[in-house]
Amino acid sequence: MIHTFKTERLQSEELIHWKTPFKMFVYLNNLLLLLLVQTALSDPLTTPSRGCPTCTGTQSQLSVELNSTTLAAGEPCGVYTPSCGHGLRCAPPEDEPRPLRALLEGRGVCSNTCITTNPTKQVHIVDPAPTKDPDEAPCRKLLTTLIKGLDAHLFQSHHDIYMPNCDKRGYFRKKQCWSSRGKQRGRCWCVDENGMPVSIKPKQGGGLSC
Repeated sequence: MIHTFKTERLQSEELIHWKTPFKMFVYLNNLLLLLLVQTALSDPLTTPSRGCPTCTGTQSQLSVELNSTTLAAGEPCGVYTPSCGHGLRCAPPEDEPRPLRALLEGRGVCSNTCITTNPTKQVHIVDPAPTKDPDEAPCRKLLTTLIKGLDAHLFQSHHDIYMPNCDKRGYFRKKQCWSSRGKQRGRCWCVDENGMPVSIKPKQGGGLSC
C-alpha cells in the first residue's frame, strides 16, 4: 500500500511538472496574440494621415485641363481662339482703328473690362469643329461674340464694320462683305462655310461671284 501511495504521488508530481510549462506556453501564446491584435488595431489610429495621393493627382490634372482651355490675362485672343478666363474679356487694342477686324483676325487681348493691354503676338485662325447647333456654328458664334463685345460707339465710328453673313444653320454664306458707306459698297470676299477665305477669280466687270 505504501508502494501504491508513492507511485500515485510520483505520477501527480510528474503531471504537475508537465502542466506548468504547458500553462506557461499557453499563457505566453495568448499574450503574444493579444499584443499582435492590439498593435493591428492601434496602427490606423496612430499612423499620421497621408492624404489621398490619387485624389490630389486628379484635382491637379483637372486644374491643368481647365487652365489649358481658357486664356489668361494678357494672352492674345480672337473669335477662333479659346475663351478668356473668368472675369476677363477679349477686347481689341485701344489704338486699333478697326476693332472688329482685330477680333476676327485674333489680334485681341484678354483683359479686364477696365484694363486693355497691347497684344504681343498674333493668333493663327483655325477651322472650328463642325456642329449641329446653330448657336455653336462658326458664323453664329462670331456674330454673337461681336454683338456682346461691342460698345455703342463702335457702330457710330467712321471705320469699316464687318458683320458676318450667316445662313439658317449658323454657318458662313459664301460671300462676305464689309459695311457700305452710303453709295460706296464695302469690299467683299469669298469664304467656305467655316469662314475661311477661298480663292475666286473676279468677273470681268469687277464683280465677285462665290
